[in-house]
Amino acid sequence: MFAKAIGVQQDASRPQEAAEPRNREVAISLRQCSLSFGEVQVLNNVSLDIYKNEFVSILGPSGCGKSTLLRLMLELLKPDRGGEVAYASKKPNIGIVFQKPVLMPWLTAVQNVELTLTMGPNKKKLSKREREEKAEGALQLVGLQDFRNHFPHQLSGGMQQRIAIARALAADPEILLMDEPFGALDEFTREKLNFELLRLWENPKSSLSSIVMVTHSIQESVMMSDRVVMMSPRPAGVEDIVSVPLPSPRVVGMEEHPAFYQTVKELRKRVKEQ
Repeated sequence: MFAKAIGVQQDASRPQEAAEPRNREVAISLRQCSLSFGEVQVLNNVSLDIYKNEFVSILGPSGCGKSTLLRLMLELLKPDRGGEVAYASKKPNIGIVFQKPVLMPWLTAVQNVELTLTMGPNKKKLSKREREEKAEGALQLVGLQDFRNHFPHQLSGGMQQRIAIARALAADPEILLMDEPFGALDEFTREKLNFELLRLWENPKSSLSSIVMVTHSIQESVMMSDRVVMMSPRPAGVEDIVSVPLPSPRVVGMEEHPAFYQTVKELRKRVKEQ
């Protein structure tokens, strides 16, 4: 799915500046979005398009406003006067995964996943049996169907995070927002979940079209993304957008690809210049 709608072969030997993709349909558009909390300005005039069928990572210094940007996309926050968050047509179904799983300890894995289907519009349009089936299907997507009756304390940290991802996917989101979802995991588990997420995104049974992920890892952003958005220090604006010219699908060992090395090197250079 990486840049699939463009159909352009890129030179894999060097990173490229991200030009505006042609003939791409916008999923979420932010225009001149600033946001302040009291006297503290967090975002400054952010304009950014997220396209359908793309994976975007957001990089930036700690506390610069990356998570706030996700909350604007989700409409949990409103931009200051003059800013606008718009969608392609009607508001799409948006899911979110936080850095910590935030599972209910008294509920089993399948009950935690089903919880999201008992709230909002899904509560009225789905029967109990339909909710159970959707929860089971989401667990199967993340490979945890055999742990459906386990409680959170019986699962590893990586498995708990997969439950959180399944919970977000159960509501059939078109757009998935992820706020450092793998930040607390060990390197082995983190890499495994990176590729599991990409395979889920590419799965034709998944409703997912676009993913926006906040991360502090340059390597993770390059391995997973079509484009990397570089945020400036607070008050944050979009400093750069860099395209990732890696071929797809992304596979284990691709960090040895020249384009991976060059893109990571370029992003590190830009981080040092901030």
